[in-house]
Amino acid sequence: MRRALALVGVVIVAAGGAAGLTWNHVGRPVAAPSNPVHRDIESGPDPGATTVMARPTTAGTTVQRLASPAAVRRALASQKLAPKPRYLALFVLDGGKPDYLKVRNTPNLHALMARGTVYRNAFDGILESETPTGHATIGTGSPPNKDGILSFGWANSDNNRTTDLFDPGFIRKGGMEQIMSQAGAPSIATLIHANEPNARVVALSGHKYYAADALGGPDADAIIYYQGTPDGKYAPISTVGHAPPRSLLQEKSLTLPTTHLKVGAEDRLTMHLARETFRVMRPTALLVNLPEFDWPLGHVWGADRDRKDVRTLMQDFDRDLGSLMAEYYKAGILNQTLFVVTADHGFAPIYHQVTKQVLQAAVAKSGAKIISDTYHTAAYMWLDNLSQAPAAAAQIALLKNRYIQSVYFKERAANGYDYVRASGLQGFHTAGMEAANQYLLHSFDGVTGPEVVTFFAEDTASLPGGEAHWKGDHGGADWYSQHVPLVFSGAGAAHGVHTEPVRLQDIAPTALALMGIAPTGMSGIPLADAMIHPSPAQIKQQRAVARSLRPVVAALQDEARREIQAGL
Repeated sequence: MRRALALVGVVIVAAGGAAGLTWNHVGRPVAAPSNPVHRDIESGPDPGATTVMARPTTAGTTVQRLASPAAVRRALASQKLAPKPRYLALFVLDGGKPDYLKVRNTPNLHALMARGTVYRNAFDGILESETPTGHATIGTGSPPNKDGILSFGWANSDNNRTTDLFDPGFIRKGGMEQIMSQAGAPSIATLIHANEPNARVVALSGHKYYAADALGGPDADAIIYYQGTPDGKYAPISTVGHAPPRSLLQEKSLTLPTTHLKVGAEDRLTMHLARETFRVMRPTALLVNLPEFDWPLGHVWGADRDRKDVRTLMQDFDRDLGSLMAEYYKAGILNQTLFVVTADHGFAPIYHQVTKQVLQAAVAKSGAKIISDTYHTAAYMWLDNLSQAPAAAAQIALLKNRYIQSVYFKERAANGYDYVRASGLQGFHTAGMEAANQYLLHSFDGVTGPEVVTFFAEDTASLPGGEAHWKGDHGGADWYSQHVPLVFSGAGAAHGVHTEPVRLQDIAPTALALMGIAPTGMSGIPLADAMIHPSPAQIKQQRAVARSLRPVVAALQDEARREIQAGL
Protein backbone atom coordinates (compact mmCIF):
# COMPACT_ATOMS: atom_id res chain seq x y z
CA MET A 1 0.00 0.00 0.00
CA ARG A 2 1.35 3.39 -0.96
CA ARG A 3 -0.54 6.64 -1.53
CA ALA A 4 -3.99 5.10 -1.16
CA LEU A 5 -4.70 6.32 2.37
CA ALA A 6 -4.62 9.90 1.19
CA LEU A 7 -6.91 9.05 -1.70
CA VAL A 8 -9.65 7.52 0.40
CA GLY A 9 -9.26 9.92 3.31
CA VAL A 10 -8.84 7.49 6.18
CA VAL A 11 -6.56 8.24 9.11
CA ILE A 12 -5.36 5.37 11.26
CA VAL A 13 -4.34 6.59 14.69
CA ALA A 14 -2.23 4.70 17.18
CA ALA A 15 -3.56 4.43 20.68
CA GLY A 16 -2.99 7.81 22.31
CA GLY A 17 -1.99 9.23 18.91
CA ALA A 18 -1.18 12.84 18.19
CA ALA A 19 -0.42 14.80 15.03
CA GLY A 20 -0.03 12.81 11.81
CA LEU A 21 3.08 12.14 9.77
CA THR A 22 3.21 11.66 6.01
CA TRP A 23 -0.16 10.57 4.57
CA ASN A 24 -1.97 11.53 7.79
CA HIS A 25 -0.63 8.47 9.57
CA VAL A 26 0.47 8.63 13.16
CA GLY A 27 3.69 6.66 13.60
CA ARG A 28 5.78 5.87 16.62
CA PRO A 29 9.32 4.59 17.13
CA VAL A 30 9.76 0.83 17.24
CA ALA A 31 12.93 -0.74 18.56
CA ALA A 32 14.81 -2.87 16.04
CA PRO A 33 15.80 -6.42 16.97
CA SER A 34 19.02 -6.40 18.97
CA ASN A 35 20.84 -8.50 16.38
CA PRO A 36 19.18 -8.59 12.96
CA VAL A 37 22.07 -10.62 11.52
CA HIS A 38 20.97 -13.62 13.60
CA ARG A 39 17.30 -13.32 12.76
CA ASP A 40 16.03 -16.77 11.84
CA ILE A 41 14.11 -17.38 8.62
CA GLU A 42 11.35 -19.07 10.65
CA SER A 43 11.39 -16.87 13.75
CA GLY A 44 8.26 -17.27 15.85
CA PRO A 45 6.37 -15.01 18.22
CA ASP A 46 8.14 -13.86 21.32
CA PRO A 47 7.33 -15.55 24.66
CA GLY A 48 5.36 -12.51 25.81
CA ALA A 49 2.55 -13.44 23.44
CA THR A 50 0.86 -15.51 26.14
CA THR A 51 0.32 -12.54 28.44
CA VAL A 52 -1.20 -10.02 26.04
CA MET A 53 -4.99 -9.86 25.94
CA ALA A 54 -6.87 -8.93 22.78
CA ARG A 55 -8.23 -5.41 22.61
CA PRO A 56 -12.04 -4.98 22.63
CA THR A 57 -13.87 -3.93 19.50
CA THR A 58 -13.01 -0.34 18.51
CA ALA A 59 -14.49 2.43 16.39
CA GLY A 60 -18.06 1.41 17.03
CA THR A 61 -18.04 -1.96 15.27
CA THR A 62 -20.25 -4.59 16.84
CA VAL A 63 -19.59 -8.33 17.09
CA GLN A 64 -22.88 -10.21 17.23
CA ARG A 65 -22.33 -13.67 18.71
CA LEU A 66 -25.05 -15.97 17.45
CA ALA A 67 -23.29 -19.07 18.78
CA SER A 68 -20.40 -19.25 21.19
CA PRO A 69 -17.03 -19.50 19.45
CA ALA A 70 -16.28 -22.61 21.49
CA ALA A 71 -19.48 -24.24 20.24
CA VAL A 72 -18.58 -23.42 16.65
CA ARG A 73 -15.09 -24.86 17.10
CA ARG A 74 -16.55 -28.02 18.63
CA ALA A 75 -18.89 -28.28 15.67
CA LEU A 76 -15.99 -27.81 13.28
CA ALA A 77 -14.03 -30.55 15.03
CA SER A 78 -16.92 -33.01 15.40
CA GLN A 79 -19.13 -32.47 12.37
CA LYS A 80 -18.70 -34.69 9.38
CA LEU A 81 -17.43 -32.36 6.68
CA ALA A 82 -18.91 -32.52 3.22
CA PRO A 83 -16.53 -34.27 0.81
CA LYS A 84 -16.96 -31.40 -1.64
CA PRO A 85 -17.41 -27.79 -0.48
CA ARG A 86 -20.25 -25.73 -1.90
CA TYR A 87 -18.93 -22.49 -0.39
CA LEU A 88 -15.58 -20.72 -0.26
CA ALA A 89 -14.43 -18.13 2.30
CA LEU A 90 -10.98 -16.77 1.44
CA PHE A 91 -9.08 -14.27 3.59
CA VAL A 92 -6.01 -12.35 2.43
CA LEU A 93 -4.02 -10.88 5.31
CA ASP A 94 -2.44 -8.12 3.25
CA GLY A 95 1.30 -8.46 3.79
CA GLY A 96 0.78 -11.19 6.39
CA LYS A 97 3.81 -13.25 7.35
CA PRO A 98 3.76 -17.01 8.05
CA ASP A 99 4.90 -16.39 11.63
CA TYR A 100 1.63 -14.56 12.31
CA LEU A 101 -0.12 -17.93 12.30
CA LYS A 102 1.83 -18.79 15.47
CA VAL A 103 0.32 -15.97 17.55
CA ARG A 104 -1.22 -17.29 20.76
CA ASN A 105 -4.86 -16.80 21.74
CA THR A 106 -6.16 -17.30 18.21
CA PRO A 107 -8.30 -20.42 18.80
CA ASN A 108 -10.51 -20.14 15.72
CA LEU A 109 -7.59 -19.91 13.33
CA HIS A 110 -5.81 -22.72 15.10
CA ALA A 111 -8.94 -24.86 14.93
CA LEU A 112 -8.90 -24.44 11.16
CA MET A 113 -5.21 -25.23 11.01
CA ALA A 114 -5.65 -28.33 13.17
CA ARG A 115 -8.17 -29.73 10.74
CA GLY A 116 -6.64 -28.44 7.54
CA THR A 117 -3.58 -28.24 5.33
CA VAL A 118 -0.79 -25.81 6.23
CA TYR A 119 1.99 -24.90 3.80
CA ARG A 120 5.22 -23.60 5.31
CA ASN A 121 6.97 -22.76 2.05
CA ALA A 122 4.22 -20.93 0.20
CA PHE A 123 5.54 -17.99 -1.79
CA ASP A 124 4.32 -15.39 -4.26
CA GLY A 125 6.18 -16.88 -7.19
CA ILE A 126 5.59 -13.62 -9.11
CA LEU A 127 6.84 -10.10 -9.59
CA GLU A 128 6.13 -7.55 -8.41
CA SER A 129 5.32 -8.84 -4.94
CA GLU A 130 2.74 -6.09 -4.48
CA THR A 131 -0.91 -5.83 -3.41
CA PRO A 132 -2.76 -5.57 -6.75
CA THR A 133 -0.41 -8.10 -8.34
CA GLY A 134 -0.80 -10.66 -5.57
CA HIS A 135 -4.57 -10.31 -5.37
CA ALA A 136 -4.95 -10.66 -9.13
CA THR A 137 -2.84 -13.81 -9.05
CA ILE A 138 -4.85 -15.24 -6.15
CA GLY A 139 -8.11 -14.44 -7.91
CA THR A 140 -7.13 -15.69 -11.37
CA GLY A 141 -4.74 -18.52 -10.58
CA SER A 142 -2.34 -16.99 -13.10
CA PRO A 143 0.80 -14.79 -13.02
CA PRO A 144 0.96 -11.15 -14.17
CA ASN A 145 1.96 -11.97 -17.75
CA LYS A 146 -1.34 -13.87 -18.03
CA ASP A 147 -3.73 -11.75 -15.92
CA GLY A 148 -2.37 -8.32 -16.96
CA ILE A 149 -1.76 -6.84 -13.47
CA LEU A 150 1.95 -6.17 -12.85
CA SER A 151 2.11 -3.61 -10.08
CA PHE A 152 0.57 -0.31 -9.04
CA GLY A 153 1.75 1.18 -12.30
CA TRP A 154 3.61 0.25 -15.48
CA ALA A 155 4.12 1.13 -19.14
CA ASN A 156 3.75 -0.67 -22.46
CA SER A 157 6.96 -1.24 -24.44
CA ASP A 158 5.15 -0.93 -27.77
CA ASN A 159 3.40 2.41 -27.28
CA ASN A 160 4.78 3.80 -23.97
CA ARG A 161 1.24 4.08 -22.63
CA THR A 162 1.29 4.16 -18.81
CA THR A 163 -1.17 2.67 -16.32
CA ASP A 164 -1.77 3.92 -12.76
CA LEU A 165 -3.83 1.82 -10.36
CA PHE A 166 -3.55 4.48 -7.65
CA ASP A 167 -6.47 6.27 -9.27
CA PRO A 168 -9.65 5.11 -7.49
CA GLY A 169 -11.78 6.61 -10.25
CA PHE A 170 -9.96 4.47 -12.83
CA ILE A 171 -10.61 1.36 -10.73
CA ARG A 172 -14.20 2.18 -9.84
CA LYS A 173 -15.12 2.74 -13.49
CA GLY A 174 -13.70 -0.60 -14.54
CA GLY A 175 -10.19 0.26 -15.75
CA MET A 176 -8.47 -2.61 -13.97
CA GLU A 177 -11.18 -5.05 -15.01
CA GLN A 178 -10.76 -4.02 -18.65
CA ILE A 179 -7.05 -4.86 -18.40
CA MET A 180 -7.85 -8.24 -16.86
CA SER A 181 -10.53 -8.96 -19.47
CA GLN A 182 -8.14 -8.15 -22.30
CA ALA A 183 -5.50 -10.42 -20.74
CA GLY A 184 -8.03 -13.25 -20.85
CA ALA A 185 -7.22 -15.14 -17.67
CA PRO A 186 -10.36 -16.63 -16.05
CA SER A 187 -11.01 -15.93 -12.37
CA ILE A 188 -12.61 -17.71 -9.45
CA ALA A 189 -15.79 -15.79 -10.27
CA THR A 190 -15.58 -16.72 -13.97
CA LEU A 191 -15.39 -20.44 -13.35
CA ILE A 192 -17.88 -20.55 -10.47
CA HIS A 193 -20.45 -18.78 -12.66
CA ALA A 194 -19.72 -21.12 -15.55
CA ASN A 195 -20.47 -24.03 -13.22
CA GLU A 196 -23.40 -22.39 -11.41
CA PRO A 197 -24.84 -19.32 -13.20
CA ASN A 198 -26.91 -18.21 -10.18
CA ALA A 199 -23.99 -18.32 -7.77
CA ARG A 200 -22.78 -15.11 -6.16
CA VAL A 201 -19.14 -14.12 -5.77
CA VAL A 202 -18.23 -11.13 -3.61
CA ALA A 203 -14.83 -9.47 -3.09
CA LEU A 204 -14.37 -6.81 -0.41
CA SER A 205 -11.78 -4.81 1.50
CA GLY A 206 -11.32 -1.82 3.73
CA HIS A 207 -9.77 1.09 1.83
CA LYS A 208 -7.94 -1.08 -0.72
CA TYR A 209 -10.10 -0.72 -3.80
CA TYR A 210 -7.26 -2.10 -5.94
CA ALA A 211 -7.14 -5.27 -3.82
CA ALA A 212 -10.88 -5.97 -3.87
CA ASP A 213 -11.15 -5.30 -7.59
CA ALA A 214 -8.17 -7.49 -8.47
CA LEU A 215 -9.43 -10.30 -6.25
CA GLY A 216 -12.96 -10.28 -7.62
CA GLY A 217 -12.14 -9.43 -11.22
CA PRO A 218 -14.56 -8.62 -14.04
CA ASP A 219 -17.00 -11.44 -13.24
CA ALA A 220 -17.56 -10.86 -9.51
CA ASP A 221 -21.15 -10.03 -8.56
CA ALA A 222 -20.18 -7.45 -5.94
CA ILE A 223 -16.92 -5.61 -5.27
CA ILE A 224 -17.05 -3.48 -2.12
CA TYR A 225 -14.51 -1.29 -0.34
CA TYR A 226 -14.45 1.72 2.01
CA GLN A 227 -13.78 5.40 1.43
CA GLY A 228 -14.20 8.68 3.23
CA THR A 229 -17.36 10.63 2.45
CA PRO A 230 -17.62 14.40 1.91
CA ASP A 231 -19.20 14.77 5.37
CA GLY A 232 -16.29 13.01 7.06
CA LYS A 233 -17.78 9.53 7.50
CA TYR A 234 -16.21 6.20 6.53
CA ALA A 235 -18.63 4.20 4.41
CA PRO A 236 -18.74 1.22 2.03
CA ILE A 237 -18.96 1.80 -1.71
CA SER A 238 -18.95 -0.53 -4.71
CA THR A 239 -17.30 -0.44 -8.11
CA VAL A 240 -19.49 0.33 -11.12
CA GLY A 241 -21.32 -2.76 -12.32
CA HIS A 242 -20.64 -4.70 -9.11
CA ALA A 243 -23.11 -3.24 -6.64
CA PRO A 244 -24.51 -5.38 -3.81
CA PRO A 245 -28.13 -4.93 -2.69
CA ARG A 246 -28.67 -1.33 -1.63
CA SER A 247 -29.73 -2.48 1.83
CA LEU A 248 -26.21 -3.75 2.47
CA LEU A 249 -24.51 -0.44 1.70
CA GLN A 250 -27.17 1.40 3.71
CA GLU A 251 -26.73 -0.79 6.81
CA LYS A 252 -26.02 1.82 9.50
CA SER A 253 -23.55 -0.30 11.46
CA LEU A 254 -21.25 -0.45 8.41
CA THR A 255 -20.71 3.33 8.35
CA LEU A 256 -18.51 5.02 10.92
CA PRO A 257 -18.93 8.68 11.87
CA THR A 258 -15.22 9.43 11.35
CA THR A 259 -12.27 8.43 9.21
CA HIS A 260 -10.00 8.63 12.27
CA LEU A 261 -9.72 4.96 13.20
CA LYS A 262 -7.77 3.24 15.93
CA VAL A 263 -5.34 0.47 15.04
CA GLY A 264 -7.30 -2.66 14.19
CA ALA A 265 -10.59 -0.86 13.64
CA GLU A 266 -10.48 -0.98 9.85
CA ASP A 267 -9.83 -4.72 9.70
CA ARG A 268 -12.64 -5.30 12.21
CA LEU A 269 -14.95 -3.12 10.14
CA THR A 270 -13.99 -5.11 7.06
CA MET A 271 -14.87 -8.37 8.81
CA HIS A 272 -18.15 -6.83 9.97
CA LEU A 273 -18.84 -6.02 6.31
CA ALA A 274 -18.04 -9.65 5.48
CA ARG A 275 -20.59 -10.87 8.05
CA GLU A 276 -23.29 -8.52 6.81
CA THR A 277 -22.53 -9.47 3.21
CA PHE A 278 -22.96 -13.12 4.11
CA ARG A 279 -26.29 -12.44 5.81
CA VAL A 280 -27.66 -10.43 2.90
CA MET A 281 -26.17 -12.19 -0.14
CA ARG A 282 -25.13 -15.70 0.98
CA PRO A 283 -22.28 -15.74 -1.56
CA THR A 284 -20.87 -18.97 -2.91
CA ALA A 285 -17.43 -17.34 -2.69
CA LEU A 286 -16.59 -14.61 -0.18
CA LEU A 287 -13.15 -13.09 -0.91
CA VAL A 288 -11.83 -10.72 1.77
CA ASN A 289 -8.78 -8.43 1.93
CA LEU A 290 -7.64 -7.31 5.42
CA PRO A 291 -5.58 -4.14 4.79
CA GLU A 292 -4.02 -3.24 8.13
CA PHE A 293 -1.42 -6.00 8.14
CA ASP A 294 0.20 -4.05 5.30
CA TRP A 295 -0.53 -0.54 6.52
CA PRO A 296 0.31 0.51 9.15
CA LEU A 297 1.72 -2.72 10.62
CA GLY A 298 4.09 -3.72 7.84
CA HIS A 299 5.32 -0.49 6.36
CA VAL A 300 5.27 1.96 9.25
CA TRP A 301 6.12 -0.40 12.11
CA GLY A 302 8.17 -3.04 10.34
CA ALA A 303 5.79 -6.03 10.42
CA ASP A 304 6.98 -8.49 13.08
CA ARG A 305 9.39 -5.91 14.47
CA ASP A 306 6.20 -4.70 16.20
CA ARG A 307 5.06 -7.79 18.10
CA LYS A 308 2.37 -5.98 20.06
CA ASP A 309 0.35 -4.92 17.05
CA VAL A 310 0.90 -8.24 15.30
CA ARG A 311 -0.86 -9.82 18.28
CA THR A 312 -3.59 -7.19 18.27
CA LEU A 313 -4.41 -7.61 14.58
CA MET A 314 -4.21 -11.41 14.64
CA GLN A 315 -6.31 -11.77 17.78
CA ASP A 316 -8.88 -9.30 16.43
CA PHE A 317 -8.99 -11.23 13.14
CA ASP A 318 -9.42 -14.46 15.03
CA ARG A 319 -12.40 -13.14 17.02
CA ASP A 320 -14.04 -11.86 13.85
CA LEU A 321 -13.27 -15.10 12.04
CA GLY A 322 -15.07 -16.94 14.82
CA SER A 323 -18.07 -14.62 14.49
CA LEU A 324 -18.21 -15.19 10.73
CA MET A 325 -17.89 -18.94 11.21
CA ALA A 326 -20.84 -18.69 13.61
CA GLU A 327 -22.89 -17.18 10.78
CA TYR A 328 -22.00 -20.12 8.54
CA TYR A 329 -22.87 -22.47 11.41
CA LYS A 330 -26.24 -20.80 12.00
CA ALA A 331 -26.99 -21.07 8.26
CA GLY A 332 -26.25 -24.79 8.40
CA ILE A 333 -23.37 -24.66 5.92
CA LEU A 334 -20.25 -24.57 8.09
CA ASN A 335 -19.48 -28.17 7.17
CA GLN A 336 -19.95 -27.34 3.47
CA THR A 337 -17.46 -24.46 3.45
CA LEU A 338 -13.81 -24.34 2.47
CA PHE A 339 -11.79 -21.74 4.39
CA VAL A 340 -8.54 -20.35 2.97
CA VAL A 341 -6.15 -18.01 4.80
CA THR A 342 -3.19 -16.52 2.95
CA ALA A 343 -1.40 -13.26 2.06
CA ASP A 344 -0.72 -11.39 -1.16
CA HIS A 345 2.96 -10.81 -0.41
CA GLY A 346 5.42 -11.06 2.45
CA PHE A 347 7.33 -8.34 4.30
CA ALA A 348 10.98 -7.51 4.74
CA PRO A 349 12.33 -5.37 7.59
CA ILE A 350 14.37 -2.53 6.16
CA TYR A 351 17.84 -1.79 7.53
CA HIS A 352 19.63 -0.66 4.32
CA GLN A 353 18.81 1.71 1.47
CA VAL A 354 19.61 2.14 -2.21
CA THR A 355 18.07 5.49 -3.04
CA LYS A 356 15.88 6.27 -6.00
CA GLN A 357 18.12 9.23 -6.83
CA VAL A 358 21.23 7.05 -7.18
CA LEU A 359 19.46 4.68 -9.55
CA GLN A 360 17.87 7.45 -11.61
CA ALA A 361 21.23 9.21 -11.98
CA ALA A 362 22.80 6.01 -13.29
CA VAL A 363 20.03 5.61 -15.88
CA ALA A 364 20.34 9.27 -16.89
CA LYS A 365 24.07 8.76 -17.44
CA SER A 366 23.23 6.08 -20.02
CA GLY A 367 21.05 8.52 -21.93
CA ALA A 368 17.87 6.53 -21.31
CA LYS A 369 14.60 8.16 -20.26
CA ILE A 370 12.39 6.66 -17.54
CA ILE A 371 8.65 6.95 -18.19
CA SER A 372 7.41 4.85 -15.23
CA ASP A 373 9.12 3.34 -12.20
CA THR A 374 8.61 1.77 -8.78
CA TYR A 375 11.09 1.51 -5.91
CA HIS A 376 10.67 -0.94 -3.04
CA THR A 377 12.69 -4.08 -2.16
CA ALA A 378 13.54 -4.01 -5.86
CA ALA A 379 13.51 -1.23 -8.44
CA TYR A 380 11.57 -1.52 -11.70
CA MET A 381 12.01 0.96 -14.55
CA TRP A 382 10.09 1.38 -17.79
CA LEU A 383 12.02 3.27 -20.48
CA ASP A 384 10.77 5.15 -23.50
CA ASN A 385 13.05 3.05 -25.73
CA LEU A 386 13.67 -0.68 -25.21
CA SER A 387 16.97 -0.49 -27.09
CA GLN A 388 18.44 1.66 -24.30
CA ALA A 389 17.76 -0.96 -21.61
CA PRO A 390 21.20 -2.70 -21.83
CA ALA A 391 23.07 0.59 -21.37
CA ALA A 392 20.82 1.70 -18.50
CA ALA A 393 21.23 -1.62 -16.70
CA ALA A 394 25.00 -1.54 -17.25
CA GLN A 395 25.26 1.86 -15.59
CA ILE A 396 23.39 0.60 -12.53
CA ALA A 397 25.66 -2.45 -12.38
CA LEU A 398 28.71 -0.15 -12.51
CA LEU A 399 27.61 1.41 -9.22
CA LYS A 400 28.90 -1.77 -7.52
CA ASN A 401 26.64 -0.97 -4.58
CA ARG A 402 26.95 -3.75 -2.00
CA TYR A 403 23.18 -3.69 -1.42
CA ILE A 404 22.41 -4.29 -5.11
CA GLN A 405 22.27 -8.04 -5.66
CA SER A 406 21.71 -8.12 -9.43
CA VAL A 407 20.58 -6.03 -12.41
CA TYR A 408 18.64 -7.20 -15.49
CA PHE A 409 17.43 -5.68 -18.75
CA LYS A 410 14.63 -6.80 -21.04
CA GLU A 411 15.21 -7.75 -24.66
CA ARG A 412 13.07 -9.15 -27.43
CA ALA A 413 13.24 -12.91 -27.97
CA ALA A 414 11.82 -15.33 -30.49
CA ASN A 415 8.76 -16.04 -28.34
CA GLY A 416 8.35 -12.71 -26.60
CA TYR A 417 10.84 -11.19 -24.17
CA ASP A 418 13.74 -12.37 -22.02
CA TYR A 419 15.63 -10.80 -19.11
CA VAL A 420 19.41 -10.70 -19.35
CA ARG A 421 21.67 -10.12 -16.36
CA ALA A 422 23.87 -7.02 -16.70
CA SER A 423 25.69 -7.45 -13.38
CA GLY A 424 28.34 -9.99 -12.46
CA LEU A 425 28.06 -12.97 -10.16
CA GLN A 426 29.60 -11.17 -7.17
CA GLY A 427 26.17 -10.22 -5.81
CA PHE A 428 25.11 -13.85 -5.45
CA HIS A 429 25.96 -15.86 -2.34
CA THR A 430 24.12 -19.01 -3.37
CA ALA A 431 24.29 -21.34 -6.33
CA GLY A 432 20.98 -21.34 -8.12
CA MET A 433 20.14 -17.66 -7.62
CA GLU A 434 20.29 -16.84 -11.32
CA ALA A 435 17.75 -19.58 -12.04
CA ALA A 436 15.57 -18.45 -9.12
CA ASN A 437 15.59 -14.85 -10.32
CA GLN A 438 14.82 -15.95 -13.87
CA TYR A 439 11.84 -17.97 -12.63
CA LEU A 440 10.39 -14.86 -10.99
CA LEU A 441 11.27 -12.56 -13.89
CA HIS A 442 9.40 -14.87 -16.24
CA SER A 443 6.16 -14.04 -14.40
CA PHE A 444 6.01 -10.56 -16.00
CA ASP A 445 8.11 -10.98 -19.13
CA GLY A 446 5.56 -9.56 -21.56
CA VAL A 447 5.21 -6.28 -23.41
CA THR A 448 4.30 -4.46 -20.19
CA GLY A 449 7.22 -5.84 -18.16
CA PRO A 450 9.84 -3.31 -16.99
CA GLU A 451 12.87 -2.65 -19.19
CA VAL A 452 15.27 -2.62 -16.23
CA VAL A 453 15.03 -4.61 -12.98
CA THR A 454 17.32 -4.08 -9.98
CA PHE A 455 17.12 -6.67 -7.21
CA PHE A 456 18.32 -5.59 -3.77
CA ALA A 457 19.91 -7.67 -1.04
CA GLU A 458 17.69 -8.86 1.81
CA ASP A 459 16.47 -6.11 4.18
CA THR A 460 17.12 -3.38 1.58
CA ALA A 461 14.72 -0.95 -0.10
CA SER A 462 14.74 2.47 -1.77
CA LEU A 463 12.25 4.27 0.54
CA PRO A 464 11.73 7.31 -1.67
CA GLY A 465 9.86 10.46 -0.71
CA GLY A 466 7.20 9.92 1.93
CA GLU A 467 8.40 6.37 2.55
CA ALA A 468 11.54 7.51 4.36
CA HIS A 469 10.10 6.61 7.77
CA TRP A 470 9.04 3.09 6.76
CA LYS A 471 10.50 0.15 8.67
CA GLY A 472 9.29 -2.55 6.28
CA ASP A 473 8.63 -3.06 2.58
CA HIS A 474 8.11 -5.66 -0.16
CA GLY A 475 7.87 -5.81 -3.94
CA GLY A 476 11.03 -7.71 -4.86
CA ALA A 477 12.39 -11.20 -5.34
CA ASP A 478 13.90 -11.44 -1.84
CA TRP A 479 12.58 -14.30 0.28
CA TYR A 480 10.96 -12.15 2.95
CA SER A 481 8.97 -10.25 0.31
CA GLN A 482 7.97 -13.56 -1.29
CA HIS A 483 7.17 -15.79 1.71
CA VAL A 484 3.45 -16.01 2.61
CA PRO A 485 1.18 -18.09 4.87
CA LEU A 486 -1.29 -20.54 3.33
CA VAL A 487 -3.98 -22.66 4.98
CA PHE A 488 -6.81 -24.71 3.43
CA SER A 489 -9.38 -26.04 5.90
CA GLY A 490 -12.93 -27.29 6.00
CA ALA A 491 -14.98 -29.28 3.53
CA GLY A 492 -12.85 -31.37 1.20
CA ALA A 493 -9.51 -30.30 2.69
CA ALA A 494 -6.96 -32.82 3.89
CA HIS A 495 -5.06 -32.58 7.15
CA GLY A 496 -1.31 -32.05 7.26
CA VAL A 497 1.65 -29.70 7.37
CA HIS A 498 3.74 -29.54 4.22
CA THR A 499 7.09 -28.04 3.29
CA GLU A 500 6.80 -28.49 -0.47
CA PRO A 501 6.87 -25.09 -2.22
CA VAL A 502 3.53 -23.79 -3.51
CA ARG A 503 2.56 -20.50 -5.15
CA LEU A 504 -0.18 -17.89 -5.06
CA GLN A 505 -1.31 -19.05 -8.49
CA ASP A 506 -2.08 -22.50 -7.05
CA ILE A 507 -4.68 -21.19 -4.58
CA ALA A 508 -7.60 -20.65 -6.96
CA PRO A 509 -7.11 -23.94 -8.86
CA THR A 510 -7.00 -25.83 -5.56
CA ALA A 511 -10.13 -24.18 -4.15
CA LEU A 512 -12.02 -24.73 -7.38
CA ALA A 513 -10.90 -28.33 -7.76
CA LEU A 514 -12.04 -29.05 -4.21
CA MET A 515 -15.43 -27.55 -5.16
CA GLY A 516 -15.62 -29.91 -8.13
CA ILE A 517 -14.93 -27.15 -10.68
CA ALA A 518 -12.18 -27.65 -13.25
CA PRO A 519 -9.68 -24.73 -13.12
CA THR A 520 -9.70 -24.45 -16.90
CA GLY A 521 -7.45 -21.72 -18.27
CA MET A 522 -5.56 -21.11 -15.01
CA SER A 523 -1.77 -21.36 -14.93
CA GLY A 524 -1.56 -22.73 -11.40
CA ILE A 525 -2.28 -26.30 -10.37
CA PRO A 526 -4.61 -27.98 -7.87
CA LEU A 527 -2.52 -28.96 -4.84
CA ALA A 528 -3.04 -32.68 -4.43
CA ASP A 529 -1.82 -32.74 -0.82
CA ALA A 530 -4.60 -30.30 0.15
CA MET A 531 -7.19 -32.83 -1.06
CA ILE A 532 -8.55 -35.86 0.75
CA HIS A 533 -9.02 -37.76 -2.50
CA PRO A 534 -6.74 -36.33 -5.21
CA SER A 535 -6.65 -38.01 -8.57
CA PRO A 536 -3.47 -39.78 -9.76
CA ALA A 537 -3.10 -37.04 -12.39
CA GLN A 538 -3.23 -34.31 -9.74
CA ILE A 539 -0.65 -36.10 -7.61
CA LYS A 540 1.66 -36.52 -10.59
CA GLN A 541 1.24 -32.88 -11.63
CA GLN A 542 2.06 -31.50 -8.18
CA ARG A 543 5.12 -33.71 -7.87
CA ALA A 544 6.42 -32.45 -11.21
CA VAL A 545 5.84 -28.79 -10.32
CA ALA A 546 7.36 -29.27 -6.84
CA ARG A 547 10.54 -30.68 -8.40
CA SER A 548 10.94 -27.49 -10.43
CA LEU A 549 10.11 -25.18 -7.51
CA ARG A 550 12.32 -26.75 -4.82
CA PRO A 551 15.59 -25.30 -6.15
CA VAL A 552 13.94 -21.88 -6.59
CA VAL A 553 12.74 -21.69 -2.99
CA ALA A 554 15.93 -23.26 -1.61
CA ALA A 555 18.04 -20.65 -3.40
CA LEU A 556 15.87 -17.74 -2.21
CA GLN A 557 15.97 -18.98 1.39
CA ASP A 558 19.71 -19.67 1.41
CA GLU A 559 20.49 -16.35 -0.25
CA ALA A 560 18.45 -14.56 2.43
CA ARG A 561 20.33 -16.31 5.22
CA ARG A 562 23.73 -15.63 3.70
CA GLU A 563 22.99 -11.97 2.94
CA ILE A 564 21.81 -11.42 6.51
CA GLN A 565 24.86 -13.21 7.93
CA ALA A 566 27.13 -11.10 5.73
CA GLY A 567 25.61 -7.95 7.17
CA LEU A 568 23.95 -7.01 3.91
